[in-house]
Order: sequence, then C-alpha cells, then structure tokens
Amino acid sequence: MKRSAVAVLVAALLAACSEAPKHRAGQADWSGIPNTYAKHFQLQMRGTDRRVLVFGQGGERDTVGIYRIAGPAEGSELRIDSLLRRVAVVSTTHLPYFSALRASDRVVGVAHADQVRDKAVVAHIKAGNTVEIARADGLDRERLLALDPQLLFDYPFGRSEQRAEAFPRTVVVTEYLEQHPLGRAEWIRFFGLLIGEQGRADSLFEAIAHRYETSKDLSRFAGEPPTVLFGSHWEQRWYAPPGNSYMATLINDAGGRYWFSDSTAEGNIELSLEHVLRIGEEVKHIGVLLATPGNVDAKAMVGGDPRVASMDAVRNGGFVGNSARHDLFGQALLEPEVVLQDLRCIFHPGSCQERPPRYFFPVGQ
Repeated sequence: MKRSAVAVLVAALLAACSEAPKHRAGQADWSGIPNTYAKHFQLQMRGTDRRVLVFGQGGERDTVGIYRIAGPAEGSELRIDSLLRRVAVVSTTHLPYFSALRASDRVVGVAHADQVRDKAVVAHIKAGNTVEIARADGLDRERLLALDPQLLFDYPFGRSEQRAEAFPRTVVVTEYLEQHPLGRAEWIRFFGLLIGEQGRADSLFEAIAHRYETSKDLSRFAGEPPTVLFGSHWEQRWYAPPGNSYMATLINDAGGRYWFSDSTAEGNIELSLEHVLRIGEEVKHIGVLLATPGNVDAKAMVGGDPRVASMDAVRNGGFVGNSARHDLFGQALLEPEVVLQDLRCIFHPGSCQERPPRYFFPVGQ
C-alpha cells in the first residue's frame, strides 16, 4: 500500500477500536504469552485453545482483531485454517515476512503489484502466480472473490465498510504502531502463528534480535554521540518523530543522540522552517525520509531551501533514507541491525571502514 511516512502516522490515529469477548461464568481465563518487544499483538492460551489478538493505537485496551488458531471460534473471533495455502496482501510492506518464512508462494494476490520490491514475490508476479487485487478506487472485489484466498491481510484503518463488503475473512496488521525496531521485526512471529510456521518464525526473530543487540553494543564504544535531527518535509513544514518512536530508537541505538529524545507523542512533531534552522545550527547531522528517484544532493534533500541546504549539518552531516530506491518499509523491518549499522557508519565513520550502506546514505550518494 502506497503511503508516505506522515500518512501512515495520521492513519494510525484513525485505527478502528473494538472490545475483546467478555469472560463467561465457569469458563477458564485466557493467559497471554508476552512478546519480547512487540506490543500490538499477543498469543493467548486457554487449555488447548489458542488465539492471536491484534491491538490498535490504544494498546491492549484497543483490540482490533481476534484470530482463533486452535479451538472453535467464539463471538467476533475469526477462525484461521491450519492449512493456510492461499492468501492475499493489501500492503506490500508485509510481503518480506512471508518471504522470510519461505511462504511467498502462498501469496496469490497483492495490491499495487507494480510497487512490490520483494524479489521472491516479484518472481511470482512475473510468472502469473500472484495477481493484482487493487484498482484506482480500492480493492477489486470481483477479482478478489474469484481468486478466493483463505485470508486477506490488511491495515485496520480506512475502507472498513468496503473491506467487509469486499472480503469478510480479513486479518488486520498493526506492525507500523511498534515503537521499537525489534517490535516491528517480532511481527514475523505473528505471521508465523497464522500460517503454521511458528517454529521457523521464532528462530528467525531470535537471530534478528541477537544481531541487533550485538550492533547496538558496538555503537556504545564508537565515541561521543553526535546530536541528530531527523524528519520529513512538505511545503516548507517539517515533521520530526518524537522520542518514543522507531527512528528515535534507531538513532540512539546507533550511537547518536536524537534531538527530541526526551519528547513523547503519538504523532510527529511539526516544525516551522525557522525552527529547523535554529536546531540545525546546534546538531551535527540532519537526516530526512523521502521518496525520489536517483541520488539526492543537499538542496534536494531539504526541499530546495538554500538556507537549510547550506548548513554544515546538511552539507557534511546530512543523510537520507530514500524509499523510492530502497525497501525501507519492507525488508528493512527484518534487517534492523543493517539499518543500525548504516546509521552508525554515518555518525561514526571511523568505525566502519569500507562497508557499503544499504538503507540510509550520506547525502549525495
């Protein structure tokens, strides 16, 4: 699903809300199995029964989906077939989870096929085994019904009436709400639970977490943390993530000191151009998230304003995450340690020798 970083945050605030089924007298309680980092899904057990809950913006008080994976479904729960072989995916950002689990061949439909970056799914599209399920005004209901997937994976916000009409067996995914990089990576366990690959998913996540923590430990010895401002811009307005965000965590874990580390907010912090200019005089690095073809120079990086482009934090310390060229919202979610290494090499170039970046690049590269 094509979305800017700002649009995703706005949409997150509009996430649907529902309540979990109420406990009935004489019935055993469900026991939740805590995740290591992820806070927006949970595996629950009751005897031999198993179910997975998905939470929205409000956390565990905001249940947006309940999926029974063992035992009969109750109330609003959706029973998931244990032999899941045919699924459709609305957001291209979820495809790397299937590929990592060696299940890309189960994806028979995808929205925005022309934007797919995952190599395994691209091969299936070219072979005609995975087809387009979107059209200009939303999902193609006729094609989706003809394709007859067992499940449709989608976000919980927007098009709620259209989704129910288009396909009732929909699983909502809220990985974008996770504030920690390993929280987003841990969603591989969610997909593993639903498609019958729990063991593989657990093993993959443990390896990802180990690599991330190892890279984080290396960053602690890289030197004095430089101050960093990061954000995106639109029509001379800048938007910076708060201190309790995915990017703030990455910057700090990579050996930087994020400018807004002490802030807490549900959405981005809006900054005027004048505010950016003032902060820019005090930080060593300014980074931006954008989507543009080709290499990005200092002027293009900051939206064309010569005052920002001329600052040392941009000319000599600027860095870019370009989603038009690199899979920042897909494969990067399962390689947070690589993102961490990219950022550390920018903040502490002497610690990386000749390592080539993969997701975040110094300005001009």
